[in-house]
Amino acid sequence: MTVGPLKVGIVYDAGSGDWDPKDVKAVLQNAKSVEKALRRGGHQTVLIPVRLADVQWLTKVQRCDAIFNLCEGVNGIARYEDYAVAALDLTRVPFTGCTSWTVTIAHRKHVANTLLTARGIPVPPFALMDRGTVPGHLKFPVIVKPSGEDASVGIDSGSVCTTKKALKERIAKVAGMWEDTLVQEYVPGREVNVGFVGSEMLPISEISFEKMPPGSWPIVTYAAKWDAGSPEDLGTVPMVPAPLSAELTRRVGLVARAAWRLIGQEKGYGRVDLRIAPDGQPYVLEVNPNPDISDDAGLSRMAAARGWDYPSLILRVLEEALERGARRREAEAQYLKLPV
Repeated sequence: MTVGPLKVGIVYDAGSGDWDPKDVKAVLQNAKSVEKALRRGGHQTVLIPVRLADVQWLTKVQRCDAIFNLCEGVNGIARYEDYAVAALDLTRVPFTGCTSWTVTIAHRKHVANTLLTARGIPVPPFALMDRGTVPGHLKFPVIVKPSGEDASVGIDSGSVCTTKKALKERIAKVAGMWEDTLVQEYVPGREVNVGFVGSEMLPISEISFEKMPPGSWPIVTYAAKWDAGSPEDLGTVPMVPAPLSAELTRRVGLVARAAWRLIGQEKGYGRVDLRIAPDGQPYVLEVNPNPDISDDAGLSRMAAARGWDYPSLILRVLEEALERGARRREAEAQYLKLPV
């Protein structure tokens, strides 16, 4: 789909007064990188910060031809992303990334896992827990994480538990900080990520844990993602494309696509994280809508392996949103009698 110059609004979380300055800088840097890529593509841009209890940003949205949505929360609260995307849905302005349905479901990992399991897509056994309770049907080791967060929030070296005592303590800690707690059987094996833009699957990436500190569980913690230079960061090395056999690539691709089709609806962009068990069976850990799309993030590395440089990725994401918006307008005109 070829489009002329557009006015593209870049929506992002404005944060709050208690944000670390480096977090504010990272959000703005990402927005500026996207802005630069869009301008290289010939588009006009405007930055639109989103703040809690202030909906004036929606007026600015409606003055744009399209929106590049970088809002991963409001005031840093992940679940408020659901409301921001739902508001974008109502404006009828085409916007990048996943629909409000997908974002909302993905922020409730237990619901997403239930849907995946019902469809026959392999997911490690799991349970939604309350403070002080221990699941009896799960086998140790297990991993404990907030059900309503993303970006590895709440995951650290103590997230994997091997005893009931450790599990009780971890559940109490997580439940005391977040609303819902997910306990899931830990799957040993290789960890891979599969990126999607619309229905197009990008080359598979693998996370190598060979350089993790001795005694550490091979998992992607919050520090591994966001604390540059930390032992966890240095110990989680992405490899793109993943060094998988043709058969294993096929298996991972089938499972990842099925998960993306169900939860992501093949709309927007996203990433499916999986573990490959020793017997070769891929298991879906999470479906991540609108993952980090900065120029050094995992999705960008996968796009580069596909042959897209960063500006090409950003413009392709925008193009997918415009194509989806055109289909929506046609459907509304036909069934709801709204103007195209």
